[in-house]
Amino acid sequence: MVQYNLVISYIGWSIQSHGLITVKNGWLEFADPVKQWKILVTHYGGLGGLAIIGIIFAAIIPCIGLFFCCCRCAGHCGARSQPFDKKYDHCRKVFLNILLIGVSTIILFGVVCAFVTNEYMQEGIENLPSRAKTNLKDVELYLTTTKKQISTLLTTNYNELEITLNNILQASGKIVTEELAAYSHAVSLTNLNEIVSGLDTIRQDLRMIDKLTRDLRTNASQLDIVVRGVKKNLLETLTGCKNHECQQVLHDYKINQMSIQVDFDKLPDVTLALRNITSLMEGNIVSEVSQGRETFLKIQRNIQHAVNETIPVVSASIENAGRSLASASKNITSLIDKINKEITKVYIPHLKIAQDNIEEYSIYRYYFGLGVSSVLLTIFTLLTFGLLCGICGKRPDGFGDDCCNKGTGGRFLMIAVWIIFLLTSILIVITTVLMIIGVMSHRAICEPLQNPKDNYIFELVDELVQVKQLLYPNNLEADINLSWIVTHCHANETLYNVLKLKYLMELDSLKNFVDRYAISSTIDQLREMINLSPGIVILTESATSKLNDLAQSGLSDIKFYQYAELLKDNITNVNLEHLGTELRRIAAVLPSSQANITDSLLKNAHDLDHYHKDLILPMTLLSEQLSTSALELQEHIKFNHGSMSEAIHNLVSEVMVAQQFLNKDGPKYVQILATKFGEAFLHQVNGFLEHLIKTARDTIGRCGPVSNAYNSTIVDGCNRILDPFNGFWVSVGWCLILFLPTVVLCVKLSALYQKSDPYPGPLVESIHDKNHKNHSRGSNVYSDNYDSPTIGVYHGPERTVNAIQRTSYHSSRYSDQTSKNWNASNDGPPKYQIAPGAPPLRPEYERPPPYYFPGNGSRN
Repeated sequence: MVQYNLVISYIGWSIQSHGLITVKNGWLEFADPVKQWKILVTHYGGLGGLAIIGIIFAAIIPCIGLFFCCCRCAGHCGARSQPFDKKYDHCRKVFLNILLIGVSTIILFGVVCAFVTNEYMQEGIENLPSRAKTNLKDVELYLTTTKKQISTLLTTNYNELEITLNNILQASGKIVTEELAAYSHAVSLTNLNEIVSGLDTIRQDLRMIDKLTRDLRTNASQLDIVVRGVKKNLLETLTGCKNHECQQVLHDYKINQMSIQVDFDKLPDVTLALRNITSLMEGNIVSEVSQGRETFLKIQRNIQHAVNETIPVVSASIENAGRSLASASKNITSLIDKINKEITKVYIPHLKIAQDNIEEYSIYRYYFGLGVSSVLLTIFTLLTFGLLCGICGKRPDGFGDDCCNKGTGGRFLMIAVWIIFLLTSILIVITTVLMIIGVMSHRAICEPLQNPKDNYIFELVDELVQVKQLLYPNNLEADINLSWIVTHCHANETLYNVLKLKYLMELDSLKNFVDRYAISSTIDQLREMINLSPGIVILTESATSKLNDLAQSGLSDIKFYQYAELLKDNITNVNLEHLGTELRRIAAVLPSSQANITDSLLKNAHDLDHYHKDLILPMTLLSEQLSTSALELQEHIKFNHGSMSEAIHNLVSEVMVAQQFLNKDGPKYVQILATKFGEAFLHQVNGFLEHLIKTARDTIGRCGPVSNAYNSTIVDGCNRILDPFNGFWVSVGWCLILFLPTVVLCVKLSALYQKSDPYPGPLVESIHDKNHKNHSRGSNVYSDNYDSPTIGVYHGPERTVNAIQRTSYHSSRYSDQTSKNWNASNDGPPKYQIAPGAPPLRPEYERPPPYYFPGNGSRN
């Protein structure tokens, strides 16, 4: 494609439009050629000059061909040549062959380019509708996605904001109260309330611990009694048993030391703490502390009640702003739907029609291009065969010649010359028409599409296609055109900037939403409704006294960790179950003579198993439960402090400070909180609006996909159709230009290929030159030379004599007046005449072949 681009660049300056085409009332209006002839010559002279030159050549070449044909018929222009080479003919043939090979190679490049560009052009034409449809689908998908993004931003997100703002308004009292409680440390009242509210759970835990402790002590007393009894029986029985194994059990299990090793009496006593807590609960400590919390919550309810009168006004303002954004969203999405509808209902059906027409008619254009390329290929093929035969073939001798001798090569070259004369004019006209169409299309279509900025033709398109009437029919003052859309779309700007959606929704005006829809003023009214009255009592003296009694209830003094320490060991120092098993084993091996000891061992083993199951195992479970409950209660009553007593004293102190703050500085601080609440509320609205402005202007609907589809369409139309189209006519024109030297070389080489003999020497050449001159004056030199003594006495090389004879014979073919000496007596071939006084010729010097004798009469 480089060659045609160079040509386009060379003649492209001639296609610029400078006021020659204007748009008037929606129609193209062309300038008067008579009045604007200077501009036409200046800017269209290059293309027009090339077209005129082509037409002149197309008219002249048939005349040249006719003159050349007449010249050949008259025996000139290479029609007849000498039978042998001249002195430098060999060098001429080598030089001309090289030139023709070079020219043919260059012609081959043009032929190949013609076939390739014709194929590429057909492929591009056939695929154009489908690729254009794909690009339109991409644009449609981009617009649909952008539409969803706009709807989500302006409608869905604002609806979510509206719900959030209403929730904030409904919880405004709680928000202010929580901030007030955190600042004034009144939040400690909540912690106190949690402590007293959990007293019932603490009391239940203490009751459970107390019960578990008493049960363990009771079981421990029973277990101690039975263990003592078993210990006494086993000592008597094992002592009376003389078996070694009895003594071993007595020693290993330390039966004499068997006892309960856990002192359950040392477990902490929770009775006092349980009694104190029960007394406090019966004294309504929970209700009195809860009453203080209820007093503080009353502040929240009063604030919320005051705010509720203003909430509907604020909500209405927010809702009005939302309706405005929803209306803008609807207008923008309607515009996008309009564009999508045009794509679906208009452009895609037109592409289907174009596809049908291309499938039906494009094949004729393809065959036309194939025919033109085939003519070039035919000429190149003839040149190739001519060169092959001319270079590799033998000389023509007229008798039994090979089909591919040098004469055949010359005839191939002359056929190529005649085809060139016959068809070049038609090819020049075709090439000129294609050149005009291709160059005009490239400059009028592709260049404006590729570079729409500051392009006069695209300015005409802007005037012809009124985009603002399509996009904003109700706003004719809209400043938007097609070049703006294309240029800014290539810059990957957002849809808002590309389509100038500011005519539907001015983003900067959103900054005034809070004032336009009175959101700010209603928030000011809301702020005024938030206030606090002094005289607040959140913790009475009675409640304080009871909380102090709770701190001194003794609960904090209980060492709950002792439960885990005391109960971590086994209840007895001997495993009763294992001991019972061992007693059964010994009883089984004792002899029958010790039946009493055996029965005693079995009875003790049975008692041990019973005590293990009925006392040890339940006590173990109770011990684990008691340890766990005690540790949990210990952590629970600390309330994030060292102890319950410390927690209550600190919390009571903080609550009293909070109560003093609320009565003294509370009203003023509530006003500060109300102001912060209003600012935070407006910040939510303004933050969303800023996010909306930034997102719509810089993020949503970036036009990169449309730019890609646009560029892809240009590639499909210009690079895959128009570029091969221009490459085709440049390739054909390339070959046509090279046909001029080709004709000259073919004619020269054809004359050289027809010569049958090599260079014979300077003597024969001089004789032939003399004969040629005489022949041109009408004399019969060859007849005289047959009787010439010079010929008769010549004793040169045999090949030279033969060349002379063939030359004489060859010349005689073109002379009707040459006299022959026939041997009429024997009707044989003619003999040489011996000059007077010359010795007779030997028989082998008679005239060499051919011996064919046609008989008396003239020879043609």
